[in-house]
Amino acid sequence: MQDLEFTPLSLPPSQTATDQVFDALYSAVVSLQLPPGSKVSEAEVAKQLNVSRQPVRDAFFRLSKLGLLSIRPQRATLISKISERAVREAAFVRTALEVECIRLAAARRTKEDIAELHEALARQVAALDDPDRRAFHVQDEAFHLLLCRIAGHTHVWELILEHKAHMDRARFLTLSVSHRRRVLSEHVALVEAIEAGSPDAAEACLRDHLGNIHVVLPGLRAENAAYFEDDCD
Repeated sequence: MQDLEFTPLSLPPSQTATDQVFDALYSAVVSLQLPPGSKVSEAEVAKQLNVSRQPVRDAFFRLSKLGLLSIRPQRATLISKISERAVREAAFVRTALEVECIRLAAARRTKEDIAELHEALARQVAALDDPDRRAFHVQDEAFHLLLCRIAGHTHVWELILEHKAHMDRARFLTLSVSHRRRVLSEHVALVEAIEAGSPDAAEACLRDHLGNIHVVLPGLRAENAAYFEDDCD
């Protein structure tokens, strides 16, 4: 198994052991701490997290349903490689859902919402130069969740999370400091369109923002061929 240092779990009342094991593994997979093709072991994860094997087994099953884990009888369990087809499908689903949210957010935003959006941008600025790319990724995710909440449809983010795992790994590969600055500038444009109360401008900004994955994906695949499945059409 990839050499990771998971922190033993300390369960809050609101989360089960399976939820926390899943969250820890999901974060490690998306951030490429557990890179595509690497082996994982129920026993080793359970030991590192100081839990029994059952919640690890349940978390493994959830990850396999998301296409992030390949569980094969009598063979090593592997982190799945990134599917280019799945990335493109996830981008389609995410765009369809977020476009409706961004239009609603632009139409119904309040002064308090705008203040929250500017605070979210400030947190992204603070994470720009962090050597750990996960810091900016966390703020990026929080920003898009906030957009869904302002639209009055927080549950949409849960639907998006179910579809975008492969897309997240591809996006994480792009998070150089220069690309983070581009993402931030696109987020600033989104906030400006929402603040102006323009659903059309907000939609156009979001489509450009999310559509960039199609532009960079061929290059990501070429530079990180070992991380990708051979499923390109």
